[in-house]
Amino acid sequence: MTPIPVGVPSLSGCYKNFPEIVHGVGRLNCEFPKVEVQQEILCTLHKLNERVFGLKDMTTFSSLECEVSFEFGMAEGVEFHLLDEEELQRFKRSIVERAPSALDFLCVIRYHTSKGGRRVPLRFDYYMLRFAFRNENGLELRVFHQRGIRRVSVGDLITFLAKCINENLQAS
Repeated sequence: MTPIPVGVPSLSGCYKNFPEIVHGVGRLNCEFPKVEVQQEILCTLHKLNERVFGLKDMTTFSSLECEVSFEFGMAEGVEFHLLDEEELQRFKRSIVERAPSALDFLCVIRYHTSKGGRRVPLRFDYYMLRFAFRNENGLELRVFHQRGIRRVSVGDLITFLAKCINENLQAS
């Protein structure tokens, strides 16, 4: 766990420098309490960190055969912490104490293909995500594409994440 630099207030879940201009917005309705939704977002992203998908599971616009994996980091002030088990539990406790109005994440999408029986990395995509809670039932997902070639479009990423979070909320 990386400490917050001295003089920077700890904003658990919020990235101080989140971009004002974003590349995509998804608006979702939630019928669950805000704290429960925030904790489920954390759990879902943590689970996604441990899984591998085919690119075709995420987008229909690619003919490339490759594996897709995620690395989500949770914001805290001006830094991001890998959403491993320890950070998951720490952020879940933090949300119970004070549910923030937004949760910010760094999302790295890793792509790998197979050549001659070995796994070959391709260029990755880097996104910043903000789950903003507007009212009791309103959630807005803002996505900023930081760099990469966008093998997964912003719209496909929003749809994929919304589907995964919804499935986990329904299962809990």
